[in-house]
Amino acid sequence: MDGVILGMEAKSRHPLKLSSLLTEYYCHQLDRRGLDAAPRLISRRRRENFRGLFGPQVLSRQVVKSVELQRRLTGRSKMDVKKRRELRDMVKKGIKEFVQEYMDCPPIVPRCMWRAQPYRGTPTNLTLPLSFLYIHHTHTPSQPCLTFEQCSADMRSMQRFHQEDRGWDDIGYSFVAGSDGYIYEGRGWHRQGAHTLGHNSIGYGVSFIGDYMARLPSQHSMELVRKKLTFCAVSGGRLKADYIVQGHRQVVNTSCPGDALYKEIKGWEHFGVCTSVLM
Repeated sequence: MDGVILGMEAKSRHPLKLSSLLTEYYCHQLDRRGLDAAPRLISRRRRENFRGLFGPQVLSRQVVKSVELQRRLTGRSKMDVKKRRELRDMVKKGIKEFVQEYMDCPPIVPRCMWRAQPYRGTPTNLTLPLSFLYIHHTHTPSQPCLTFEQCSADMRSMQRFHQEDRGWDDIGYSFVAGSDGYIYEGRGWHRQGAHTLGHNSIGYGVSFIGDYMARLPSQHSMELVRKKLTFCAVSGGRLKADYIVQGHRQVVNTSCPGDALYKEIKGWEHFGVCTSVLM
């Protein structure tokens, strides 16, 4: 993705100073608004920028042309109609998987990258697809994280608190949204979390790093959850198409996910009314 995006950008810049382009792309520092105020051309926007340049059909044609060029360069004969059709079918399937993983889904940082500690005990697997998405805020850490390094440190801090202080097997959330442009894997798609008392087996728990009683997370991080993560979950068979979004406070006696964030999610398309509150 980076090669395609940078290559297309380089073609449009005259004169081109490659060092400046690479610094701009990879080393941009976010301010407190996260990606909301960031320029278009930075590495953390690679998925949306790449999608703007290439759709599935264009990608498929390019892959087929590359295979054909490789055959010619290595002195092999031109493919017959049958082999060309088989190649196109294979490429179409591969591109569909690529689009699902790298264009439809948000960038998800796996546990190994934020240096998670191992799960303690035996995990309980979820029965998919689930019906609910429960929205949280971390409260502590109270500040949004703007870099991979800080968000990763916050993830480790929360995992230590959940495992050491609360005695849980792992960090409680299924996923956590930073303000750096990434979603962080907690217990993930398949393991039951410890995020919403009495409801962990029927829904994913997604938390935003920060305290959102009086302010909102960055618009970009909210869109990653509201649109990208949920689309990825539905298309991947992890959430039902008619899933319901609820704030933590709707089913548990808590102020989470904060007044400002709760007011915001009430306007989300799949927001659902309260069913019960557990004390």
